[in-house]
Amino acid sequence: LSAWFLNGIANGIPAALFFIYLEYGLGVEDAQRPMFVLIYFGAAIISVPLWLRLSRRLGKHRAWGWAMVAASAAFITVPFLPSGAAAAFAAVCLITGMALGADLTLPPAMQADVVDYDRWRFSAQRGGVLFALWGMSTKLALALAVGLALPGVEALGFNPAAITAEGITALTVIYAGVPVVIKIAAVAVIWRFPLTERRQMLIRTRMNRITLNDRTETEAA
Repeated sequence: LSAWFLNGIANGIPAALFFIYLEYGLGVEDAQRPMFVLIYFGAAIISVPLWLRLSRRLGKHRAWGWAMVAASAAFITVPFLPSGAAAAFAAVCLITGMALGADLTLPPAMQADVVDYDRWRFSAQRGGVLFALWGMSTKLALALAVGLALPGVEALGFNPAAITAEGITALTVIYAGVPVVIKIAAVAVIWRFPLTERRQMLIRTRMNRITLNDRTETEAA
């Protein structure tokens, strides 16, 4: 939940500032902006099979961690992009979009594993409560991201009515720099996630055994 929440904030900040950065930070014309959105979400969809394959080889949590590292590496380059570097920023959108593909597939699968563990450990059906908690954290993360990003750039000197070099620097740092710090924190949290594939298989085996025993006792009664 902690890693999910942190990564939600890290994704929400650039989402809130995306078009502002394109206009004032990168100097991209209106006609070009939809292209970056298409690259970003197209890369997310296309990359899903890749992340599923990597998750089977590395584990879900490690594959997700590497996705966040890749997104961070791409974002680090953004402050060094000159105005008008559309091709270079398209590459950033491609890499971060692929990382989004991991965000959309691996954490929900890990959440399902947590539900299984919770059911085995506490003998209770609380999947609805757990997924509601994760859903609330998603909305809270997005709200915090917007609440931090927009007032943050204003507080650090960005004013669209009076553009200055300091203001552009502030916009770029919050757009690309802050998410990197938060994503690295999320990677540190999730890297040693204990529900590996082996442990999950053991949990499912024990759950199936318990279910079989309950069924046998019911039929005997």
